[in-house]
This record gives sequence, structure tokens and C-alpha cells, in this order.
Amino acid sequence: MCGQNPACAAQRIQKGVLIPLCFRWFPAVHPVLATAAVCALVVPAAVRAAPPVSPSPDFAAAGLAPPACAAEIAIERPLGLSELVDLALCRAPATRASWASVRSAAARQGQARAAYGPRIDATISPETSFTRISGGGFPASEDTSASAAARLSLNWLLFDFGGREARLSGADANRAAALASFADQAQAVILETGLAYNGLVEAIAAETAARSNLAFAETSLKSAAAREQAGVGIKSDRLQADAAAAQAQLQLRQAEGQLLTARGRLATAISLPPTVRLQLAPPRPLGPADALRQSAEDLIAQADRLRPDLQLRSANLDAASAGVRSAEAARRPNVSIGLGPVISTGTAGQDVASASAGLTLSIPLFDSGGRIWAVREARSEAERAEAQLQDARQSAALDVWSRYQSLATQAANLETARRLLASADEAASLAQGRYRSGVATITELLNAQASLASARQQLVAAEFGVRSAELQLARSVGRIGEAVE
Repeated sequence: MCGQNPACAAQRIQKGVLIPLCFRWFPAVHPVLATAAVCALVVPAAVRAAPPVSPSPDFAAAGLAPPACAAEIAIERPLGLSELVDLALCRAPATRASWASVRSAAARQGQARAAYGPRIDATISPETSFTRISGGGFPASEDTSASAAARLSLNWLLFDFGGREARLSGADANRAAALASFADQAQAVILETGLAYNGLVEAIAAETAARSNLAFAETSLKSAAAREQAGVGIKSDRLQADAAAAQAQLQLRQAEGQLLTARGRLATAISLPPTVRLQLAPPRPLGPADALRQSAEDLIAQADRLRPDLQLRSANLDAASAGVRSAEAARRPNVSIGLGPVISTGTAGQDVASASAGLTLSIPLFDSGGRIWAVREARSEAERAEAQLQDARQSAALDVWSRYQSLATQAANLETARRLLASADEAASLAQGRYRSGVATITELLNAQASLASARQQLVAAEFGVRSAELQLARSVGRIGEAVE
């Protein structure tokens, strides 16, 4: 990855600020990402997945930290988010397809450069002929002859009023666009992996909360049954407590199913079969949202510089402008030089050598307006590309604004959910004690129990909301690496 000059390749990974040709405008993805999620399971020592992308993409050229690619994924130990992101980048089919487009654009760039050099062709033409004459009272006669000729031709376009330069500029812009598209696709893969990871963290926490809710409900049921057996409670209290415990059991089963689905989604995100069970390292604690320390205006300005999709639109505009210059150059003369030595030999044993050299001036005179229409078409394409760039910038600004407000809302929800859980937990404990003592009714206990279960689930959802909102805001700015550090 480039920094302020082409020689600084790996020195600005954390900055995420790149310029054209050196590609400083692609956001960096830091190689050291935060670890997350829970749950140790017994799994195979290693799983062979799809092979790493070959040939390996040059992530650094697109402003991305090169991932650690391996032929096998060792899953006998907990994996952090950074390792999961590396696996996804190395094996995602979308990444492989996007890098193939970069290689294709680089090949077209080489073709454009080749137009500056000469073209040399060799022609060898051996020939033999047989003639037989008979009839007319004359003796039959036969004649056989053979000849061969070798020709070497050199053609070199010397001057074309900027046509080759325009085509080379267009090829350079197309390669920059391909790299921007690759960076954008890689960031999309990182976002999908991060969301799948957060989804699994949420599912694990939701299952844990559901188990706690079931344990509390079963404790309430035992208390109701004990009061009924002691003659101080009624049967309807026990039945209501039993129904609440059954409801908690049902919610636990649903949470377990959602957990299996989340595991499959994360495994698929890193190109593993959905049946593979991954161990995850403990998630980092949620602190204050760092992105909210900056204003939305600052983040929008960063997005205008860093988002790969905006750089793609900008490169498309450069390519369209080069297309205009190329179309205009096609209406102007060009000058080329040609050289052609020829050596030939025949049956008579005579060898003939000749050579030719000359300059050619080609002047476009009339083509029924075809070149004029080509220029108009190229200019229209440039206008369209400019309008698309402006539209993309407006959409990006709205995207950043929306994600910023979403993160602010989720952060506020998290604080409220934490306070809600603390109150609901204390209230449920008091209600359970009061019910055992015969002071509270079963209705009070079940209401407190339901409030506690709801508070636990709301806290799980709030934590997932904050983690995912941080990822999505970083993606909208173009610095998703910082959200997974």
C-alpha cells in the first residue's frame, strides 16, 4: 500500500489515505483487528477450504493490508475477527473475480503502451510450379520451377496528434477504476464477515439470555408448586408459572435454531461449509463509539476522499475524458515510417535482394460524419460520467449521515438497555423473594419475570446494534479497518 510516495508501500496501512497512481485514496484495512465472540466447541483440528486466490491479489496496490492466506484453516483454537477477515479475503469468489478484472485492465494498459513502439512482421513464401505441354504434333514437354521469398516489414507510428497518449490515459484510468472496484469489493467482503461475526456473537448471547430466563422461570415454577403443596398457594398460580416456564423453553429452542443459522452464515462468509462449527475468541468490551467524537461533516469529508466507489466514479470520468481526446485525435493526420527488405531466390539460382523505406502521411478527409459523431458520443459519455460522480457523492454523504445517526441512536439505546436490565434484574429478584414469603402474587412475579426476560433480550439487541452500526458507519466512510481493530 502506498503512502505519500511510491516507495512507502507498507508504511501507511493505518492511514487509509491514498492518491491516484500510488493509490493513496483507498482506505486501509489494518491487519490487526479486534477479536470477538465466545463459545468453545469440540471441532476438527483443521478444515481444508477453497484454495487461496491464485494468482494472489496485490491487496497493497488497492490500499488494503495483505491478508495471511493459507491452504488450510486451523480451527482447533478460537479465531479472532482479524483472522476471519483474512480468510474471507483470501477465499471469497467475489474477491477473486474482482482481481481478475484488475489483471485484465492491466493487460489493456500494456496494449496501450505497446502502441508507442514499432511493429515488425516477417513473411516467408516458398512456391513451386509444374507445367506440362503436349499435343499439336509436338513432343510433350514438362517444366518445374521453384522460388522462395522472405520479407521483413517494420511499421512505426511516429506522430498521431495525441491519439496514443489519450488511449494510454484511458487505459490508466480503467486500471485505476478496476483497483477501486477491487478495494470496494474487498471492503464489502469485510463488512459481510464482520456482520456475520456480530450476528453469531448476538446469537450466542441471546441463547445465554434464554437459558437464564428459563432457569428463572423454573425457579418460579418450583416456588409456586411448593406453595401449592404447603396449602398456601392455589393451583392456578402453579399453572401460570408452568405456562411461563414452557414459554421460556420455547424461546430457548428458537434461540438455539438462530444460533445454528448464525454459525452457518459466518462459516459461509469465509468460504467454509455451513456445517463447520467455528470457535470464536471473546469479544472486546463495548466502549464509547469513537466515531461519534467526530462531527458528521468531518466524516462526510473523509468519505469524499476515501470511499472506493467514489474513486471508481472519478476514474470512470478520467477514462471518459480520455475517450474524448482519443476521438478528437482520430480526426487528425498521423505520420508513420515503413521499412521492408526482401530476399528472393529461384530455380535458376539467381538471388534477388531489395529493400524499401518510406514515410506515410495519413490524412482523414471524409467518412460521412462518422468521426464527428464519435466525438459527440465521447463527450456525452464524459458528461454522463461527471453526473454519475456527483450523484454518487450525494448518495455517499446521505449514507454517512444516516449511518452516523443510526450509531448515535444505537449507542443511546445501549445505555438505556443496561440501565433497564439492572432495574429489571433487581425487581425480579425482589418479586421472587416476596412471592416465596407470601407477600407478592403470582401476577407480580410473572410480570417481573417477563420484564427481566425482555430486558436481557433488549440488551443483546442493543449491543449487536452498536457493533453493527460501527461497522456500517466505517464502511460508509471508507475506513472499515478501524471498526474491526
